[in-house]
Amino acid sequence: MKKKLLAMLVAGVLGATLLAGCGGEEAATATEPETETEEASDEASDESSSEITFEDLQDNYAVLVDCYNQVEELYMNDQIAQDDEIESLLSEAKGIIDEMGEATEDDFSSQEDYKAMNDSMATLIDSLGNIVDGMETTGSDSSEEGSEESSDDVSFVDGFYATDGNSSDFMIAFYEGSAGDIAYVNDGTDEVFAEYTVENAQLDDGTEYLLVTVGNTQIGYYEDGDDIYLIDEDGTVYGAARLTEEEADALAEAASK
Repeated sequence: MKKKLLAMLVAGVLGATLLAGCGGEEAATATEPETETEEASDEASDESSSEITFEDLQDNYAVLVDCYNQVEELYMNDQIAQDDEIESLLSEAKGIIDEMGEATEDDFSSQEDYKAMNDSMATLIDSLGNIVDGMETTGSDSSEEGSEESSDDVSFVDGFYATDGNSSDFMIAFYEGSAGDIAYVNDGTDEVFAEYTVENAQLDDGTEYLLVTVGNTQIGYYEDGDDIYLIDEDGTVYGAARLTEEEADALAEAASK
């Protein structure tokens, strides 16, 4: 279960990273002349085909920003184990993002300048992608079997679902595992799957409820007999339904698309 929901969160990063890697490789690869007699006539064409343009840099910049944002969110939500090397990598990526974000075409005077920036971004994209690839085995046994058991050793406990009647849906689902308790929450705008905290809260009318915090996202809930209610961040109360594990899986998957 944990591996399945984590995969939904990072699928966009992996796809984008692969595209960026292919594009970067093509941009940096020159065509070898077939014969020495053709070398002079083909030199201009070969050089042109291998040139990196400012538009290439902008494309890879967008991929780098996407990778950085998603890895940082996973890291801040404790879905990736705390590590000095990862923090250093994120800091390096942020520096390149800031530099490239302010750059214009006039800042690049030669192909060497283009290639240096492109290589830096491609390396960071690859490194960030490797973090995502390896995060599901974080804290698991070194063996493949132990890793699979650890990442899947999470069981559904309970969950609730509500809609505002328009376009926003709200969902919270609780899971427990050997590594600790975690929750999936969707507040109609953001979705997070991570460890959570619970605190007592109170509506304006005095109704007490439990406020669940998952990462930077919060949803409240309370039960009144057979009735269940969810509370959004504005304090609006919605009638909710209890979820089965199958329903929680289906709604989480649909919400991620």
